[in-house]
Amino acid sequence: MSFDGFTTHIISQELRQALIGGRLSKIYQPYEQELQFAIRNQGQNYRLNASIHPVYYRLHLTQEKSSNPQQAPMFCMILRKHLENAQILDIYQQDNDRVVVMELSGRDELGDLNTYQLIFELMGRHSNILLVNPQKQTIIDCIKHVPAYLNSYRVLQAGAPYQAAPTDDQQVNLMDQPENKLKDFVDQAKIPILEGQAGHFIQGLGKLGQESLAGLIIESGRVQTALESFIDQVKSPQYLLLEKKDKLFFYFMNPDPSSYQVIDSFDSMSSLLDKYYNQKAKQDHIKQISGNLIQKVKQVLDKNKGKLKKLAKDYQTAANAEDYRIKGELLSAYGHQVQKGLTQVDLPNYYEDNQPLIIALNPAKSAIENSQAYFKRYSKYRDSLRFIKTQEEKTNQENDYLENVLVQIQQADIEDIDDIKAELQDQGYVSKDKQKLKKRAKSNSKLRRYKSSDGVMIYVGRNNKQNDQLSLKQAAKNHWWLHTKNIPGAHVIIESDKPSDRTITQAAQIAAYYSKSQGSSNVPVDLVQVKHLRKPNGAKPGFVIYEGQHTVFVTPEEAEIEALKVK
Repeated sequence: MSFDGFTTHIISQELRQALIGGRLSKIYQPYEQELQFAIRNQGQNYRLNASIHPVYYRLHLTQEKSSNPQQAPMFCMILRKHLENAQILDIYQQDNDRVVVMELSGRDELGDLNTYQLIFELMGRHSNILLVNPQKQTIIDCIKHVPAYLNSYRVLQAGAPYQAAPTDDQQVNLMDQPENKLKDFVDQAKIPILEGQAGHFIQGLGKLGQESLAGLIIESGRVQTALESFIDQVKSPQYLLLEKKDKLFFYFMNPDPSSYQVIDSFDSMSSLLDKYYNQKAKQDHIKQISGNLIQKVKQVLDKNKGKLKKLAKDYQTAANAEDYRIKGELLSAYGHQVQKGLTQVDLPNYYEDNQPLIIALNPAKSAIENSQAYFKRYSKYRDSLRFIKTQEEKTNQENDYLENVLVQIQQADIEDIDDIKAELQDQGYVSKDKQKLKKRAKSNSKLRRYKSSDGVMIYVGRNNKQNDQLSLKQAAKNHWWLHTKNIPGAHVIIESDKPSDRTITQAAQIAAYYSKSQGSSNVPVDLVQVKHLRKPNGAKPGFVIYEGQHTVFVTPEEAEIEALKVK
């Protein structure tokens, strides 16, 4: 993990510069393990993001505004009670550890002025955020409670005495070492450092830090020179997004230019962390909350695939229905020539120029009875053919619908998942929650909005409910509708009756991007005016039929589409 003590040092310095003196205007807890603070300071608005996710733990300024639950969790309510409108007095790092302390001053419900410490412990699965009374040195509350039976070193719950996270007394804080002390440290730890054990002796040094230090030692030939150079890099950092073997990393320097490729650079550690973590954390969270939905949908799809195979097999059998009719007719016509007790008979088939046709018989039945048996089987299979075709059509339509839902889930933002889940519940694919007796909260999910190079608005549905609303109710009859041809995807509307070729191409690229063929080239996209759309009675959400369309072929490019997005 690249979020080591030195990264924490850099981010704490950024937060000091931006936030000291500011006031906490709003506090949010969008997810169970994450907090966001809206802060106003020196005429500017900031948003501080803090997460205790066991993999994506972090603390940084962010541009991301996550949607929030209808009812704030208890820890968020406690923070609001004590810290809303509180002033930030100081921000500092504990030694060179992954712990940042924010000191605040605020008034309680009686108007009395109190001081607080908000402590961010960024330590993997042991990460936590604590609100502490510094006078009493007690925990007011914390985002994750850890009782005594789970942690013999300290108790983390409301009312417990606050005790700092354990540290290793053998480790040295490089950021707090005068030159003569640094020399003494090098004399004592030189051999272990050269043997690659620097992390055991230097506080806050992660894997990338050890690699960086090893490279500096090779470059300079001296441990002390390398350490001094490393400290200089911390004080004057770069902000680099790195790639090694298709994996992304971030750090304030390149550990090894021969192994790590610089993908991008940023103007601050916060902007780097915002880019790196938000996408990964968002994808992980969406995957977590949508995993059950994906599983349910795939179960139905797998079941339907088996059903279609069985229907195809039954169709092959039923396709012989006409043979049974012909045999029944021949037995009826030549019955007087067929003796009872035969197991088969050859009769001239007048449908095939009187070519002989072998007909199997039940020896216990007369020719007429055998004829009636063949007609009965004919009727059965004839009716089966109609049933099979109807079932195949219904199953294929259901599969198209579910494939479309899968695409929507895979491309969803977090606020979209609840709407998709509600739709699947309404359609009977997912059981309704017992608490759904209450009225469902109004959705925060909005249409995706784009503006073409010509300034024409383009709208994209995020789910089937939005697709129906957008295409059949919101769009004017002379607006243009786009959808990938025979490919699951979103409904797209051009808000114009005479869009230019450029606007049509851009809208088609957007339609291709929000489809199952997102990564393909030459994707076919149908284009038709809204007045030619029609929704059959009883059709699944998002399903429409149309006529009079023409098809364009486009290749979606993410960067071009992102540039058209209306923020």
